[in-house]
Amino acid sequence: MSQTPFALPPRLLSLAAAAAFGSALCAQALQPPPVPAGNPITPAKTVLGKILFWEEQMSSNNRVSCGTCHKTEIGGGDNRRAPHPGADGIQPSPDDTTGSPGVPNSRVDNTYEPDALFGLGDQVTNRASPSFLTGGYFPELFWDGRARAQFIDPETGTVRLVTGGALESQAVGPVLSDVEMAHDLRTWGEVRTKLRDARPMALATNVPPDMQAAIAANPSYPLLFTAAFGDSTISAERIALAIATYERSLVPDQTPWDQFQRGVPGALTQGQINGMNGFNGPARCNLCHVAPLFSDRQFRNLGLRPIAQDLGRQGVTGNVVDGGRFKVPSLRNAGLRGTFMHTGQFTSLNQVIGFYIGGGGPNQVNKDQLLQPLQPPPPPQAVADLIDFVSNALTDPRVRNRQFPFDRPTLASERIPPQGFTYGLGTAGSGGVIPTVLAAVPANIGNVDFKVGIGAARGGAPAVLAVGTAAALPGTTFANVNLNIALPELSQIPVLLEGPAGQAGRGFGTILFPLPPEPLLIGGTLFVQWFVVDAGAVFGAASSRGSELRFF
Repeated sequence: MSQTPFALPPRLLSLAAAAAFGSALCAQALQPPPVPAGNPITPAKTVLGKILFWEEQMSSNNRVSCGTCHKTEIGGGDNRRAPHPGADGIQPSPDDTTGSPGVPNSRVDNTYEPDALFGLGDQVTNRASPSFLTGGYFPELFWDGRARAQFIDPETGTVRLVTGGALESQAVGPVLSDVEMAHDLRTWGEVRTKLRDARPMALATNVPPDMQAAIAANPSYPLLFTAAFGDSTISAERIALAIATYERSLVPDQTPWDQFQRGVPGALTQGQINGMNGFNGPARCNLCHVAPLFSDRQFRNLGLRPIAQDLGRQGVTGNVVDGGRFKVPSLRNAGLRGTFMHTGQFTSLNQVIGFYIGGGGPNQVNKDQLLQPLQPPPPPQAVADLIDFVSNALTDPRVRNRQFPFDRPTLASERIPPQGFTYGLGTAGSGGVIPTVLAAVPANIGNVDFKVGIGAARGGAPAVLAVGTAAALPGTTFANVNLNIALPELSQIPVLLEGPAGQAGRGFGTILFPLPPEPLLIGGTLFVQWFVVDAGAVFGAASSRGSELRFF
């Protein structure tokens, strides 16, 4: 790409030349991130943080961990693209974004309540998940930098780290977020109690060896916290310190580019060298994506969307000059990602490069002046070389292959379908709507947050959750209503549904089932199905599909 005959606008020539020259002189392989004096790295704290990062029991529905939205092999991001309708609540519309699915909306008592935008489905964040793999190198985190360098203990309000604590500040946010991991008004006391009684990694399979060894030596969270901190106290502060320590141990410094900087022969192909030269030269990518982190750690407005749709950095600082600015992410392992930009609107590096070749987005208010169309545009081979460099030369193979320290367990949410193990047919009620069984919460023994819900039923109607020990044969009916559990039922649990009385599809309800820590339950299965007394149904009743509750 260095031979590509396209030039910069004259007013940017000196800046680009200085940046390219500085990059050539100062580039070096990535070094470990800075560590705040108040949170030194120790092996016991690192492995505790790793366990907590991948622990789905940190959420209030046992389906979301930090790692659910930040998977290593996806470049530290999320491969579950989900639409967010934006402030107007209309989809599709111009203010739509792509984010990460979190938890269904639940009240303070953890019972379901439909959300205005997402109903009883998983709520979705309004920004795409950024990579966590290089978080330790940034002075402030989240797309808008609201996770500050000063870490304040969220339980006591005291300053725990004066500086260098952005990772700690970030770690405590999602755990109590009623979109990402929590029911409404969840407290750290609830999190602490749940972890105290939980079996570490009870939901996961394929647990990495270092995590297995730590749990074998200390098979409870009080013991794991004792190993890491000297006593068994579980607190928000210690959770943050441990997770941040784990994240600082993840240094993706084995990319081909790093090996090239170390003088390893053949570390980069000729095409990747051409792409690197274009990156540092006529394409001027390095003006914002500065080696070796491949980010300048600044906040910039790319003109992606009107500022009114998302204030970005301005929402944190209150400064109008920060309107629409978002963190410049590291490009390390970007080739593994399937979502780009804070809006998640691009799905390939080819789209991203095309966006920059055209000079960025169309919204000019506060748009960064460095974004200028490349004239003349680079030829196809130059673009291919640039993509090869970013996609492959900046990818650490250990990240791509989930090798230590970037290994991870298989999560329960990757094994249990979004609506649970449903089967059979339901029976339509008022308005021709079939009630929905909400049985996605994992049935692990000791799960204090286990619950089964119903949605899309007749509002205000009486309903029954029938529980059986076997599934009915396909096609079984009773009084012309589809039956999915074998008779006789083990039990029937009555509920008066909430929602506007008589309205089709607006009724909902929840039954909470705290599961005892009884090992004899492991491997057992129960079958459940909802039945609704519905005056608007053809035969006076509606039913949901069946669902298997598989205990483990």
